[in-house]
This record gives sequence, structure tokens and C-alpha cells, in this order.
Amino acid sequence: MHQAVSAYLNIAGIEAGYTYFAPNIPDNYKIVFELHYADGRTELELPMVKSHAAGLRLGALLDEMAELEYEPLRAMMVKMLAYSVWQEHPEASRIRAVLGYVDLPTPAEFRLGHRESYHVLFAYDFDFGATPQPSRP
Repeated sequence: MHQAVSAYLNIAGIEAGYTYFAPNIPDNYKIVFELHYADGRTELELPMVKSHAAGLRLGALLDEMAELEYEPLRAMMVKMLAYSVWQEHPEASRIRAVLGYVDLPTPAEFRLGHRESYHVLFAYDFDFGATPQPSRP
């Protein structure tokens, strides 16, 4: 009986009581893409989402990536996000993905004029080549 209940809790994703009653509130992680062009231009791009739900999923994904201890998996996940950005900007010669967190001031610090600060955790450089290949259905 114990194994059946344990299996149910794990499959349902409710093995921890708090997650059953409340959604995962992600930390203040942020990813920024630096697009580098052959003519020397550099642009900054943030991930684009089409819905509020997708934004919550992206926040949870960034939370997972920042806490991940297996570096090759994190690098692959960041590369997949960078590739989707590169598909929107195929003329970019290189993309640097910078993953970090935003440190928000306390209310007392905010009243004193302190603002949020960004702390870099990881940075990855990717070169996808000249033009993206179309996907096949």
C-alpha cells in the first residue's frame, strides 16, 4: 500500500505538500541574449512568449536551469533557447546567452534609492553558422 501511495504522489507531482496547494513561484532568474553581427553591431534580446502561461513556464524553466548542477544539460537547454532566438535573427553571426538573477532591494533599501541589480551566473557563446535550415514536417 505504501508503494502504491508513493507512486501516485510522484506521478501526480504532489509528493511535497506545498506544491499541491500552490504553484511553483520561480526566483528572479533572467536570460539575456546578446546578438553579434558581422558588421560589429550588438543587440540585446529577451525571450519572447505569446501568453501569460508561457511566461510562467519560461520562468520555471529558468529556475530549473539556474539550479541545475549538471553543466552539459544546462548548456544544451540554453543552446536550445539561443537557437530559437537565432531563428528570428538569422543574420546574427554569434549569440551570447547570459543567465543571471535579479536581486531586488528591500522596501527600506528602495526608499533609500537602491534599485535592483543583475548578477551573472553563467554565460554561453554560440555560433550557429550562416543561415538556419528549414525544419521538415
